[in-house]
Amino acid sequence: MTKLEEWDWRFRNLNEVESFLLAIFSIAVKAIPLFFLLPNYSILVIPAVILAATIAVIPHELAHRQYARKYGCFSRFTLNFTGFLATTIINALPFFGLLFLSGYTLISCRFFSMSKEIEGKSAAVGPLTNIIISVLSFLLIGYVTQTVAFFLYEIAAFNAAVAFFNLLPFWILDGLKVFRWNVGIWIVMIISSVVLMYFTGEL
Repeated sequence: MTKLEEWDWRFRNLNEVESFLLAIFSIAVKAIPLFFLLPNYSILVIPAVILAATIAVIPHELAHRQYARKYGCFSRFTLNFTGFLATTIINALPFFGLLFLSGYTLISCRFFSMSKEIEGKSAAVGPLTNIIISVLSFLLIGYVTQTVAFFLYEIAAFNAAVAFFNLLPFWILDGLKVFRWNVGIWIVMIISSVVLMYFTGEL
């Protein structure tokens, strides 16, 4: 076993809490370039981004997990070392706008083959959760103090970006599963995420 394979094995065998913490860290590194680009908010950037990353990752993955478990499937959040390392490096780059999510919810249905509908719905609930959080956070901005508004803005922006990335219809992303299940729902969801990214300055 190579060192890379050893680290991949270690990461796959982490418990869910450890996996969530590492996934949050891999997104929160986005605060590094923001810390220098937004000097007026330098004290708030790191906690705001960590909070936004937490709210973007955990509800998204728990929505996947709980929906799959509703149908009797085994489901847990996990990640591998190579994916974690790659997403952490990419997210830390100051000139790269798109936000990458490290980790995924493993779903295994032992007693029956997962139907296209169940697969599509269990995939859709993750980015749908991000879209709802983004909308609610954005709508609340005008009713709070400037400091709270800054936190809400980061939460809205992070959730919009995570929703968009996960809705891309390729590889193992949620978007491909939603697309295969219902193209109309996929179109509505990805347009919603793009609109939210525009209003939160992610585009």
